[in-house]
Amino acid sequence: MKLQQFAAIAVAIFVSFANGDTSPQDLALRMLASIENRGQATIDSGASTGFIQVGLFWQALAVVTESAPSTVENDGLRPLLSESLASSIPSLMNSTRDAGLPLDRFSLGSAMVASQNASFLPTIEALNASLELQPRNENGGLWYYNNLQNLTAYQNLSYLDGMYSFAPYITIQASLSNHSSQPLAALEMALEQIQILHDICVRPSGLLVHGYDALKAHNWANQTSGASPEVWGRSLAWYSLGMLNTLEIAARSPTLKGLETFETLRSLFQETMLAQIQAAEHSKAMTNRPGVWQVVDRPGNAGNFVEASSSFMTVYNLLRGARLHLFSDSKEGQNCTNSAQSIAEEIYATVSQQYLITYANGTLSLNGTSSVASLSPQNVSYEYYVSRPTELDSLIGTSAFSLASYEMGKLQS
Repeated sequence: MKLQQFAAIAVAIFVSFANGDTSPQDLALRMLASIENRGQATIDSGASTGFIQVGLFWQALAVVTESAPSTVENDGLRPLLSESLASSIPSLMNSTRDAGLPLDRFSLGSAMVASQNASFLPTIEALNASLELQPRNENGGLWYYNNLQNLTAYQNLSYLDGMYSFAPYITIQASLSNHSSQPLAALEMALEQIQILHDICVRPSGLLVHGYDALKAHNWANQTSGASPEVWGRSLAWYSLGMLNTLEIAARSPTLKGLETFETLRSLFQETMLAQIQAAEHSKAMTNRPGVWQVVDRPGNAGNFVEASSSFMTVYNLLRGARLHLFSDSKEGQNCTNSAQSIAEEIYATVSQQYLITYANGTLSLNGTSSVASLSPQNVSYEYYVSRPTELDSLIGTSAFSLASYEMGKLQS
């Protein structure tokens, strides 16, 4: 099926929903059809978030269609992933050029490995080679972006965002190795990068700030740790989703699942998600709105707003984490699974009501997704984050909505 043929399938999907089918899982499929209907399912090389947003769309497409019932409409969605993957090959075939791209590039590689399509092997090999060229800080942390056009602004910066792409990729690509030790080494490498970021960026609340400057050269860098000053909702959501995806990949191997490395990562994921549960509950108490705010720990402050993409990613992280039994009871006896599911339902309902737009023809739109925020400027204050414009139908927000809707449907079924 050619991508252009998808329009006819989208029409069929929209007609079925116009007839009254609006369960969360059906909304997930409906949003995916709307994304393709808008022509957003390909890489925009000029977009600052081009790789990571398509990577999230591919994840949503794979997750949502995997267990969707076999219908003409749903079966028509499935080939879209492999065709979209194939269209990305020219962007990633040169390892030297790849090394000058953000870590976001690895989110595309994860989908290629998962496809088990041999035609993607040369691209995967180029991505692996590019990792060898990726600069690191003295502490071993990976640079997020080796931007040769603007090294002064980007050198030695590590972002939470990068773990969405890097950690699952390094874990899943090890499954291609013929060496039995490779999967463990890969999981340890993923944990190392996640832990470095955690140790520098974590606050007493358990929430993590956006990233750090290992050189402490930017004006915003904490002169002791290098940490940035604010907890940006989407960077924390990316980081959490990277841990979740890595755990889900590793859990497929009984050997990896039984190791201390896996348990350390699972505990770190739970710790991070509990902090986000507490932040959402605090938001509800302070503002009567349990969503994820642009600056997470300042709900209701002047200029701050509930942000759509981070809210829906957090819903997915909480619900899928609970469904995969990644939460254990806390030391205080709190049933973390129940807490995760309860607050996730509230966030989903609140943010959907605020930002989801439905049209008479059956298509869906989503408002309220922040444009990209970077650590490259010298000033990344509270005012910087809350002044970021929001976008209608950002692929990050709509893909996150599809993922959250899918898991909400699982919870309700």
